[in-house]
Amino acid sequence: MKKTLLALAVVAASGAAFAQSATLSGSYAFGYQSATTAAGVRTAGIGTDTAAIALVATEDLGGGLKATAKVSLGGMMRDGAGTGEDASLSLAGGFGTITMGSVESDDGLSRAYAGAPVIGLDGKVHAANANIDAIGFQTAALAPGLTAGVSYVDRGTTGAATGLGYGTTGANGGQPSITANLTYGAGPISARADVTSYNLQVANSATSAQNRFRVSGNYNLGMAKVGLGYSSLKYTDGSTNKNTTAGISAPFGATTVGVVYEKNVKQGVTKTGYTVGAQYNLSKRTNVSTGYASWKTAGAASANTFRVLVGHSF
Repeated sequence: MKKTLLALAVVAASGAAFAQSATLSGSYAFGYQSATTAAGVRTAGIGTDTAAIALVATEDLGGGLKATAKVSLGGMMRDGAGTGEDASLSLAGGFGTITMGSVESDDGLSRAYAGAPVIGLDGKVHAANANIDAIGFQTAALAPGLTAGVSYVDRGTTGAATGLGYGTTGANGGQPSITANLTYGAGPISARADVTSYNLQVANSATSAQNRFRVSGNYNLGMAKVGLGYSSLKYTDGSTNKNTTAGISAPFGATTVGVVYEKNVKQGVTKTGYTVGAQYNLSKRTNVSTGYASWKTAGAASANTFRVLVGHSF
């Protein structure tokens, strides 16, 4: 739960009053995890899973225009390598919202998880999210619940940092891209579809992306929420990387349980995995959760992770 720490009223040179507020939020989780690789190597122990804080400042610029800036840090435990996480600035008004920042990429599958309290399969079945620099525009409602948007992403090669000077050229040069999307959220439905075109393509390459299509959504049935997602990435040599995701979650009083299944076929190599989990809310801010995930590449042994966490948000 976000707690307002301060609210300031400042007067511009024109004499008009504009309000600014700042909120500090965060989360902490501690527990036990056991993991086994496909090669049979097992690690286990207790420790901190999450220790993160975020500062969000919002200013009313007048005329229906609002500016919001966010900076966040993760890994803030004892002797931990605290690092920057999402940092962004948005300008919102009757026209829609312009957002710019250095953030973690969206794999387009979160809606398909249907709110299931599970261990994510990113970096296990489908590719891990990446750090990117991006700027985008999302319209105001075109119809009830419906918006459209476009974004430009500047990404460096694997492992490159975000920030000025990283992205399109030089030693850290990667493929920038342009994405157009349609997003719908009204009543029991939440859905998004997007199409991406990549620049700086290398001809006939199995690693140079050409284009991507993604669609995902979920439907709240009341007694349960179900989700589906599909992604198809094409490389310039004609090979593809396709991912299908299905998820379901169900509440039972203070407890929510869920399960997600994924299948990924990248250039003829198939990976599959499933993840199950449950979360019991002790309050609106404190919970106990447990999860298990198993995944494998066709023809190889499976890998798995099990964890139990106690978490608190503020």
